[in-house]
Amino acid sequence: MATPYWTSPYDELSKQSSTPLPLQRLFNCLVAVAYIPILCPLTTFGYFVDDESFFDFDEVHSSNFLTLLRVTTGLSPFTLYVCGSLTASFYATLIWADLSAAKLGPFRWPIHWDTDNNACYDDMFCEPSRNDRLIRRPGNTLSNFFYLFFAIVVIASSVARAFNEEKKMFILSDALFGIMLFILSISSTLWHACNCLWSHASCLLIYLTHIILNGRNWMQKHNDQFWHNHCPLAVRNRLPNSPYVHNASDTSNKMSLGPIALYEVYLFALLPVIHNAPSWILAACIFESFGSLCLARILNVSLTVGWVYRMTERWAFDACRHMLLISEKIESAESRGEGLKAFIWRTLAATLSPTAALHYCTGVTIIAAFCHSRSVEMTMLQKTFQEVV
Repeated sequence: MATPYWTSPYDELSKQSSTPLPLQRLFNCLVAVAYIPILCPLTTFGYFVDDESFFDFDEVHSSNFLTLLRVTTGLSPFTLYVCGSLTASFYATLIWADLSAAKLGPFRWPIHWDTDNNACYDDMFCEPSRNDRLIRRPGNTLSNFFYLFFAIVVIASSVARAFNEEKKMFILSDALFGIMLFILSISSTLWHACNCLWSHASCLLIYLTHIILNGRNWMQKHNDQFWHNHCPLAVRNRLPNSPYVHNASDTSNKMSLGPIALYEVYLFALLPVIHNAPSWILAACIFESFGSLCLARILNVSLTVGWVYRMTERWAFDACRHMLLISEKIESAESRGEGLKAFIWRTLAATLSPTAALHYCTGVTIIAAFCHSRSVEMTMLQKTFQEVV
């Protein structure tokens, strides 16, 4: 391992980069400044567009998030309550099963799931693990509540709108999005509960291109249990001095991506900013509407907070020193038999876990983004109807 756990690999990456240190600091400042425009969408977008009709959705409907959720999804408060109840019931059952299984002794997942292999998981996440429990990482697992809830909301919205008299444009794509989000929530719950590698099956479509273009090599890596020994995409495993990077004598157990470059880090950090560019260009040039400003603010703020904090996760910069302190407190409390203190510290660890924070922040991002897209769609349909009339 190039750098040990709880030690940020960024310092090593910075030293090994050919980019001068003053220029690196300038880039760091520019990345931070780049977030300001997306947090002020009205000011930024309004600078390029003078037509106030682009921003009238909230004036016509509401600037309250819950009201906008009902308006854009077409669901009643009772239906939203049912969606929330179904989600809460699922995770309450999971918690009950975890507590019940703990009374019976150590819990064992199916042997062929290979859940005792923590190498890849430990390379990626820093939340302390509860071995021999059904839910090993409560924070990373239960925070998928938001994904599942919003998946059910999107599916329910698609079904409801498919059988009403509203003009339909993207019903099928909305339904497929809801289904994919549902699969993500379940597979993510399994992955974080027991780190079973097969739960990544939902990502196979993403890997399909790699399999087609480099099928034989990736099949060999799979047969050699390439993912069982480490996380190949972790920053520390892509440092130039890491034993896992690509080199001239590359074999099946080496990285095929090569050493990570500093610009990759900057681009990844800027993804919450970059993703706004195409949607804002379409809004200005084609849609002639920005949709709901309230939803745009919510999706950008929640994504920014979740994304930036997630960059401190172990697979990225491993900068969560407070998680190390909490882990030590948990071990100390458990060694002295102080169950209540251990529970309190574990609850704090679950709450402050960078991946758990990403889950509940981006859960809000996803539903806000969906509702924002719906606000643009509703505005376009209204304009089209007025032109026809």
